[in-house]
Amino acid sequence: MKKFLLSILQIDIVEVSEIDLDHALRVATATLLVEVVRADFLVQEDELLRLRSILQLQFALTVEELDALLEHAEEGADKMVSLQHVTRLLNENFDHAMKLRVVEMMWELVYADGDKNHYEEHLIRQVADLLYISHSEFIRARHKAEADD
Repeated sequence: MKKFLLSILQIDIVEVSEIDLDHALRVATATLLVEVVRADFLVQEDELLRLRSILQLQFALTVEELDALLEHAEEGADKMVSLQHVTRLLNENFDHAMKLRVVEMMWELVYADGDKNHYEEHLIRQVADLLYISHSEFIRARHKAEADD
């Protein structure tokens, strides 16, 4: 199943090595964040800058690595049929704290433009449910992002 999910995320592999899996997890996370940016049908410069900042800090990426990651993530988002394919990879490989961090990053992006859209909130709620994040954790993550705004 991992090989199938990795192929959806544009990763060509023969065997799943630790490096390939790390890359796939980064692409999966970035794909979800790209989906948040696109959720309100209005991609704004401040959201894109915040997206870059979040990913660069979370994964300690160089500018070149970040550009490549975002290119893969945008391709993955363009081809994504279901959130379940991406969240399953995260569920299988991330602990609860890291899955919660993904939800927090999504909320951080929502408030990058100073406005929460119901499409963005709905998307994050879906992802949180698929990642087995409780409603109270979902709310705390939203409040944390609001406070940081």
